[in-house]
Amino acid sequence: MDLQQQDARRAAARAFIESLDKLQETLCSDAGQVVTPEPEAVEEVVDHPSETPVEINLDTLEQAVADIERFMQAKKQD
Repeated sequence: MDLQQQDARRAAARAFIESLDKLQETLCSDAGQVVTPEPEAVEEVVDHPSETPVEINLDTLEQAVADIERFMQAKKQD
């Protein structure tokens, strides 16, 4: 996988996680509960940022979602 694909997957994964967090906050506030999300330990790999715009295609996004789903399932099992 090249650097541009990795950057795209990371960006898609971050955006997806942020959306999930916002959804959880909204759902819990609708139910009258206060949500205090725990900070996630994210391993940040510093690569040289791509100077060209990152183009995210459907396959890349689907792969990122699958990675996130596996992560969430593993986290639930712990």
